[in-house]
Amino acid sequence: HRSAPALDTAGVGSGNPGEWSSITRSSLGLLAAAVLATGSRSLRGKERRRASTSCRLRRYAQGDEQGEAGLALRAPSNLYELLGVDDNADSDEIKKAYYDKMKICHPDIAGDDGEEICILLNDAYDLLSDPEEKEAYDIQLHRANGTQKPVLLLDPSPQDLSPTWDWTSKTGNKRSKPVYNGRPLSRSLHHKVAPEDQGVKWEEQKFVFVDEWTCIACRNCCDVAPRTFCIDADAGRARVFAQWGNSEELLDYAVQACPVDCIYWVSRDELQVLEYVTRDRMFETGNSLPCSMAARQGTGGGLSDPFSMASDFQAKLEEEAERRRRGGAPQGTSASVTEMQQRIQELFGKLSDRLRTAGWG
Repeated sequence: HRSAPALDTAGVGSGNPGEWSSITRSSLGLLAAAVLATGSRSLRGKERRRASTSCRLRRYAQGDEQGEAGLALRAPSNLYELLGVDDNADSDEIKKAYYDKMKICHPDIAGDDGEEICILLNDAYDLLSDPEEKEAYDIQLHRANGTQKPVLLLDPSPQDLSPTWDWTSKTGNKRSKPVYNGRPLSRSLHHKVAPEDQGVKWEEQKFVFVDEWTCIACRNCCDVAPRTFCIDADAGRARVFAQWGNSEELLDYAVQACPVDCIYWVSRDELQVLEYVTRDRMFETGNSLPCSMAARQGTGGGLSDPFSMASDFQAKLEEEAERRRRGGAPQGTSASVTEMQQRIQELFGKLSDRLRTAGWG
């Protein structure tokens, strides 16, 4: 067994009592100094906390410069200013601004002072999140301001019908309700097709579209033209993600070889409406589709027809365009700009200086 190492006590306590006493006094002195320093820091901390508490009490009881600034704040004049975003903000920016305001004004945080303004924020978010409501509100708002805003939501005859169009990864975002802007949702590689891969359909500027309600997800088109077709991860049906990703020969073969004839050649103006109504219906149903084989046998419910939906939507575009030409605003606005502005001013005036400054200072 290994024994514990012996302590070296030579010269300590055994033969020199004076030295031991000196060491003891020195240690006690250091200990006392440490205790005094700790006590001093504790007292200074208590004094700072006491001063901070006193300062806060003075702010609430008498009002400070921040409260005076809150009184001087101008009330928002419309829903965009209420949320703190530009009038051209997209759905993601509107959602983020709404959540930021709710983190300040929610009754669980602000108490009863935030109850009414929270209801107004909810109504503002509901209106601006609905494309048709937002469109109608925008037209009324700009008309009230004496300006005209170009509207892309409902445009029956876009100027640009070229075979290529602006596209970003956000175009395919399926987490938010799609907004019609006169452009297809798929990407176009029409300008990158090699001369030997071009044909009549390429010269006519035709594109491929999949009727996802009829599709049986056989993957045949994906195997034939994998740079154009894919199986959508959410809906489980074939979908075009890149127009003209393959040669015309392969695309034509994919159309002809489809066992249920669910792939079509369409024009640019047809494509953008067909893709929009398809994505819009998918969003409403949560990408839930009936079994197409069962529906064909009459046991799985009816199938939606994207071409009929596109025709109805096109008629709606033309109706809204005619209404704008006559000087009328689109229908569907739940509240006028004037009524909403009066409501904003009334509730904003009821807010405490603290909450007004925190949310809109």
